[in-house]
Amino acid sequence: MQLAELSARNRLYDRAVRFGREAVALDAESWPGHAVLGVNLLRVGSMEEGRRHLEIAFEGDPYDVWTKNTLDLLDTFAGYETARSGRFELIVDDGEAEILGVYLPDLAEEAYARLARRYGYRPEAPIRVEVFRSHADFSVRTIGLVGLGALGVSFGPVIAMDSPSAREPGDFNWGSTFWHELAHTFHLGMSDGRVPRWFSEGLAVYEERRARPGWGGDVTPSFLLAHLEGRLLSVGELNRGFARPSYPEQVIHSYYQASLVCELIEREAGWGALVGMLHAYRDGLTDEEAFQSVLGTDVDDFSDRFFAYLEDRFAGPLKALAPARVFEGQPSREELKERAAADPNDFIAQLSYGHVLAEGGRYDEAIPYMERAKAAFPEFAGAGSPYHYLAFIYRERGELERAEAELAALTAINERDLEANLALAEIRQALDDKTGAAEALARTAYIYPYDPTPHVRLAELYAATGDLAGAVRERRAVLALDPVDRVEALYQLARAYYAAGDLGSARRTVLSALERAPAYEAAQELLLEIHARGGGS
Repeated sequence: MQLAELSARNRLYDRAVRFGREAVALDAESWPGHAVLGVNLLRVGSMEEGRRHLEIAFEGDPYDVWTKNTLDLLDTFAGYETARSGRFELIVDDGEAEILGVYLPDLAEEAYARLARRYGYRPEAPIRVEVFRSHADFSVRTIGLVGLGALGVSFGPVIAMDSPSAREPGDFNWGSTFWHELAHTFHLGMSDGRVPRWFSEGLAVYEERRARPGWGGDVTPSFLLAHLEGRLLSVGELNRGFARPSYPEQVIHSYYQASLVCELIEREAGWGALVGMLHAYRDGLTDEEAFQSVLGTDVDDFSDRFFAYLEDRFAGPLKALAPARVFEGQPSREELKERAAADPNDFIAQLSYGHVLAEGGRYDEAIPYMERAKAAFPEFAGAGSPYHYLAFIYRERGELERAEAELAALTAINERDLEANLALAEIRQALDDKTGAAEALARTAYIYPYDPTPHVRLAELYAATGDLAGAVRERRAVLALDPVDRVEALYQLARAYYAAGDLGSARRTVLSALERAPAYEAAQELLLEIHARGGGS
């Protein structure tokens, strides 16, 4: 049983199952053995057998909170829909299955195809994807208790993740989270589960950045300050940043740092070196041995090159943040003003005093400070960034082209800013940039897809720009959200199908509208048009 637990802790779930079977074979009344076997069977997708062993464990020991929580979770699956889609088995809450079904199957197949081409490897299908409306349920699925801070987890053949409704709108990008976890499925399969966490996490974040513009972790002031303060770990110690963090943000910093390590490996040795590292870990090599075998370098020497690369890549922001190391306490407004005047490249001073001015409505005075902060650290697009304030100010002043430029730069970096994308789409429409407005609205579906208004706007934009398949998809999304005027939603979907040349779907959909409202003249006319074009039954 202890071997099963250690195997699971190291993400060797198949081995955990094997050792769990041996434990209960030796002692059929080993309730912990049945529990660890049951949990790990669930992790590899053997749901019925896993539940059976958990029930045995609970009958023998009804006070095991991990087993009780997991059985309670399995009971909630009665309220989930299961759909087979290509290489995936999707398990989604009944209330969300229709709307997520508009996007998730296509995203999953795209991600699988792209990753398979890149890695030359194809995980066995179907891959089970569980999407939880409750973050507490996701947490129980992962560790048996509530309180896990992660957004998703991959056990290899099984992926579990929060749905977009499990968090506040704009908290995360569920599309990039899924892509990240599917990348882990590839990494675990290719390495036979032996890939160290730092490398797998770094490679998965790196894959997010390749998936879509703006996806994946970005550099933050706190990350660069951690480097300036000597708190970032060497490459050979990166796993410690995940397993035993020494300060609150170290796990997040380690994710981003590891992705930069992968970026540097590809830059120096090519994509094949990253694949080679996975194979080296599969063969049981340590970090030191893998670096020597694949890259021909000592891991400590590579770590030195990495920090030189970090210094070079972020030279400007590092210089602009250096004064922040001596920024103690909460400075007064006058102190901020003096400090900003003394050093135009001081990012913290420029941004902080710019905030003071902007919050006080002194927009004309705030702009130069925000512009200097942006120039000092152009990669920063998090909450309270110069891009946010400048876009707001320019929009208030009616300078839409300048507001558009700020929001475009922000959303090209920040993957989860819902409001910025909505504002960008509105401004682009005002500027008669329908294609650009559609691009901005399309990003919102991977942040928070539950508001029908963006889907309606996007459907109209797609129709206007000739993206007929996109218009159909967005009309399907509107219908999936169970609109008050369902007849109108059905009619608009039927029109989208008709414009796209899918007469059979158009006919079925308009008939559904007419079943609910037989006297709806527009729907009657559309049905006649469909018949005239040979789309009758």
